[in-house]
Amino acid sequence: MTLAMCNAAKVRPCLKPLDVSSDQAGAQRRHAVARWLLLVWVTLASGCAEYSRARQAMAAPYQPSNVHRAESSLPRQIKRVGVLPVTTLTEEAVMEFGRESLGPVLVEELGRARLFEVVVISPEELRAITGRSAWSGEEKLPLDFFERLREKLGLDAVLFARLTQYRAYEPLSVGWRLKLLDTEEPRIVWAVDEVFDSRVPGVAAAARRFAAHLPAAGGEAEDVLSSPRRFGRYTASAVFATIPGRAADP
Repeated sequence: MTLAMCNAAKVRPCLKPLDVSSDQAGAQRRHAVARWLLLVWVTLASGCAEYSRARQAMAAPYQPSNVHRAESSLPRQIKRVGVLPVTTLTEEAVMEFGRESLGPVLVEELGRARLFEVVVISPEELRAITGRSAWSGEEKLPLDFFERLREKLGLDAVLFARLTQYRAYEPLSVGWRLKLLDTEEPRIVWAVDEVFDSRVPGVAAAARRFAAHLPAAGGEAEDVLSSPRRFGRYTASAVFATIPGRAADP
């Protein structure tokens, strides 16, 4: 036996235990790459989430700006306000769901503002008084519309409420178009037309700040941007905060 053959014979036994088929080696490499990519993705996702929260924390809380106020203070004679049924901008099913979900929230937050007595007018009651179960405030109203409501319910003002946008999945979005009209003259005392998009850092910051200061908030500050009802509550509170306060007594 030649020296080369002897050396080859000595080497073969050492290599045999490490012999792995090419398919198995390829599978192991693919699994390793997949695990590495998953680790990178988790790291990047975590970093992006942290960056997003940091942007929200540093952003100035959003303040509604598309607001009309007839006077710098709420007229003294407005003490009893009727809230008409919430209408929607479109007839899509998602908007109807939003109306049913956020209508009670809107009334609740208006009551929390403690600006006047709030009277909820049902669709049936509104139909009996005005001939229709819903009014958006953008159509032509009967000449005696406000007079009927004032006489039947003793209202000093009427709030027209319209849901203009509603996105119940993340990123959440809610839009309100509200008008407060004096029943005596009548005239617009206050109006707002705003869309709150949770993708805007200032909106997200304001929503988290609102949720964090609620009584017994628990984890609410963390999930306000994933809860349509809680986010809707923030938006209602934000728009009603723009109603002028009452002037100090002379």
